[in-house]
Amino acid sequence: MKKGQSILGILFFTLLFGLCFQQNALNVEAKTRVIHKDITPKEAASSDLKVIKKVTKLAAHRWIQSYTMDSKYYYYIQMTSPYTGNLRITRVKYRGLGRYIKDHMDLKKFGHATNLDCSVSNGQTWLWTGSDCKGNDVSRAISGFRYQKNKTLRKHGTIHYKIPDAKSKKYMTNVYPAINQNSTQMAVRYTYGGKQYYQIYNLAKGRFINPRNPVKRICLSATSGDFQGFDLYGTSIYTIEGSPRKSFLLGYDRSRRYQPTKIRRYNYAVRSKKTITVRGAKTLSFREPEGIKVLAGGQIYMMYVSNTLTNQSCNIYRVKRKI
Repeated sequence: MKKGQSILGILFFTLLFGLCFQQNALNVEAKTRVIHKDITPKEAASSDLKVIKKVTKLAAHRWIQSYTMDSKYYYYIQMTSPYTGNLRITRVKYRGLGRYIKDHMDLKKFGHATNLDCSVSNGQTWLWTGSDCKGNDVSRAISGFRYQKNKTLRKHGTIHYKIPDAKSKKYMTNVYPAINQNSTQMAVRYTYGGKQYYQIYNLAKGRFINPRNPVKRICLSATSGDFQGFDLYGTSIYTIEGSPRKSFLLGYDRSRRYQPTKIRRYNYAVRSKKTITVRGAKTLSFREPEGIKVLAGGQIYMMYVSNTLTNQSCNIYRVKRKI
């Protein structure tokens, strides 16, 4: 073969290889898009979960932390940037007459949003979460406020309380509230001396507590998995814990240990404990539990984040098993 023909042959095969590689790359990309399509998979018969609210896209592509609901809306809370305490609440209508609605409000210098809950006062919903952070995302108080579309709150809400430990009298940090179903009691969680505490308060008119006069102070052992939220129902505290799925952790940080989703119930009136490991939702593309709510009859609801860290959405499930 002549030198010129040899060069032309090499160029031809190089071009052919390049075209084949490009086509394969496009096929891989197309398959990846299908794999990561943000849908809610059907649960197996053996699953503990029944989907209630499918794949909700939120107003910010950031870390979803918790949720709550009233008679008409879901409210989801997210961090908009790490370690700043800046948060966003997305409101989504799900009941009643009228069109589907999705809007949001912002909270500046509030905290990590570990827990979001709501109370009802004179027929109006008040949202509650941690607030008053300084230079990081550690809340130093709790706040209650009305939802206001496109409104920005700074540092705290209309009502806010610093929480002292009932024994040491020192003000606590990393404080987060939960409200019982009929808006008559509030639990506030905090860490002190390496232990997890919950102080229970009577909630007057769905809005007011005496932060120095809890009706109960409870010390619970730390969750074995990543703490992902809590709720108050009757004389019981419910917690939820767990990490993302195994394959995500292996790709993200091989030193991290996978933790299944667990729900714990502690009845402080009779000092009884019970734990269940949740079965189901394993085919979600991200699958990290974020938030728990306990409604009438002890019915448990929970949320799973269902996409990637940079473009998150979520699903809400009813847990078939009760504890």
